[in-house]
Amino acid sequence: MSARIGPEDLDCPAPAKCPVAKELLVESALSGVLPTHTVTVGTTWHRVYSSRFGHTEPNPGYGDARFSPFDAAASDSRVPTFYLAETPHAALLETVLRDVGDWDVREVSEDQFYGQLHCELVTTEAIRVADLRDPQLKTLGIARSAIASSQQEHYPCTRTVAKAIHTSAQNLAGIVWNSRQGEMTGFPNAEAMVLFADRLTHGRDALTLSQKLTAAGAIGEGAGRVELDQLLEELSIAVISPLN
Repeated sequence: MSARIGPEDLDCPAPAKCPVAKELLVESALSGVLPTHTVTVGTTWHRVYSSRFGHTEPNPGYGDARFSPFDAAASDSRVPTFYLAETPHAALLETVLRDVGDWDVREVSEDQFYGQLHCELVTTEAIRVADLRDPQLKTLGIARSAIASSQQEHYPCTRTVAKAIHTSAQNLAGIVWNSRQGEMTGFPNAEAMVLFADRLTHGRDALTLSQKLTAAGAIGEGAGRVELDQLLEELSIAVISPLN
């Protein structure tokens, strides 16, 4: 790959007014008291990802996402991750359309979707993750906006939480939360999940491609394009040519 993995960025841009419940969640993670959930074998998940990776190959540390990238506390090596979601729409909203709620104008350039793929994966091992879904957040007294739907500028803060969860003695392999699908589209909430690939017992083999003809493909054509266009219509987002 020609691109280089950048340095870890965990610096809050506005410490005096940070909306993320960073201190509470980090303390809970390091104390080993976070609620957990076990994803069972045979669970189906959807992934939207760059074509530079294979369908069960983790992102080694590129990008700027809610719970990645970050370095392992013990080794300072970058933690590879998978982003997954319960539905294709949720997978799109957690990746290529993750910041649509912050847009002043509801339009997107077609080239934002170039090289992006979708696949349907199935878990082959039981995976224990930190549970930050809505009911658990309510029990913890934390608003969704304080972790699950915080703005992009505070991703360094949510990544700090993810690093603490990765460090926790609970030995968790990721985080599950409710995606923005419910608040953005009005449809029932769907689950989203990030997995720490270095914590999966079987590594990339912890996930396998569904046995369907439509299990993998580009989001710009075929079944992937149908899902994308449907979501764009629901969100009233216009797609413009990159030449415009």
